[in-house]
Amino acid sequence: MNEQRTEPHYSEWVLPNWTSFLPVLAVYPTLWLTFLPINELLGVWLGVGLSVATVGLMFAKSARIEVDPEYLSVSNAKIERSFVSNVQAVPTDEAFAERGRNLDSRAWIHFQGSVKTLVKVTISDPDDETPYWLFSSRKPEELKKALGF
Repeated sequence: MNEQRTEPHYSEWVLPNWTSFLPVLAVYPTLWLTFLPINELLGVWLGVGLSVATVGLMFAKSARIEVDPEYLSVSNAKIERSFVSNVQAVPTDEAFAERGRNLDSRAWIHFQGSVKTLVKVTISDPDDETPYWLFSSRKPEELKKALGF
């Protein structure tokens, strides 16, 4: 019953930029105007409800990156650190190519569209066909340091 929990060496929640929330402002008036001829109150409640749900999903689907002594976790994926063979901070000017023409179709990816910096983690697990993980991070150099690279 007396389990010891180790705190992560590194933890990051990759939230969208504040500008990513601006289009959500159009949801309420759109639904209100759509339902105005039918039922104004229904339009108000649907507009508020969908706006709140959209913001909630934007937060819920944002990646959480954690590094502890045994594992690297990104969102819902987890890998033992012993299988991490290289960590590379992808420069901003190369990020577009890494997400596009240079992307291996077997790679595990998790992008936050409003975050321009990426981390590429090479995987050396012989039982896993995934060559690398490519994901967004606001602090790629700190993550590299936390993983020992």
